Parts: sequence; C-alpha cells; structure tokens
Amino acid sequence: MTEFEIQRNLRAMNAPRMPGRDLWPSIAARIEAGDTATPRAARRRWLPLAAAASTVLAIAGSLLFFALNDRSIGPAESDDYAMATRFQRISPQEARDQALRSGQDPRLAGANIVIDAAHSELQAALEQHPDAVFLVSLLNRTNAQRMKIEQLGAKAG
Repeated sequence: MTEFEIQRNLRAMNAPRMPGRDLWPSIAARIEAGDTATPRAARRRWLPLAAAASTVLAIAGSLLFFALNDRSIGPAESDDYAMATRFQRISPQEARDQALRSGQDPRLAGANIVIDAAHSELQAALEQHPDAVFLVSLLNRTNAQRMKIEQLGAKAG
C-alpha cells in the first residue's frame, strides 16, 4: 500500500457513518431492566471491609515483628545500667584533668579518649554482628587514627 492509498483510506474513515444496526432498543431494554446497578453496589460493599482487615493485619504483623526482635536482645543487654557500665563515659573536665596529670597535651588526651570510646563501641558492635564487614573497616580506620594521634604525641614532646 502506498502513501497515497493510506491517505485516501484515512480520509474515508473521517466521513460520518451510520451504525450497522440500531443501538437504541438494546439501550432502552437495559435502562428498563435497571438491575445492572445492584450487582456493582453489592461488589463494592466488601471493599471497605477488606481495606480495614488488611490494615489490622499489617499493624498486628508489625507489632509481632518488633516484639520478637525486642525479645531476641535479651534482658542483660537492654538494661540501662549494663549499657552504662560497659561504656564508661567521662566528662571533658575529667579527661582534661587526667591529661594534665599524665603530662600530655590535653587535646591529644581528649582525642585518645574519643578514639578509645569509639574502638570499644565498635568492638561491642562487632561482637553482636560478627559478619558485618563494614564494622571491621571502621575498626581499622579507628586504629589508623589512633596511630596518627600517637605519632603526633611523639612529635609534640
């Protein structure tokens, strides 16, 4: 088929046409029957119930999931006292006093304390998740920072 024939057929399709059969009698019969609207309304009655049921199931499932995760932690690890005794935190004033007693630069001593705290936290996290490779890389970076601080301390005096 050439371009000219395609154009002619498209123009012929644009002309008004009469339907092959009269559509009005079937439309009028459907309007008079009037029972086509009731099955649709009956189908839509269960939609809000299904939405409510799925919402309840989703909430119950998430609560169950979080309850099981909290139970797997164990009472010793979730205790605030146990967490506080595992990671001893000291105030900045105590860190400065400790550094002055040891004769170090207080800035380097503070950095050592921060690095030590980060190292102990990473060790604890690695004990909980031994397959976490990113924790090992963070631990290596922390050790590298500790070595740089020690080198700075040796150069400073």
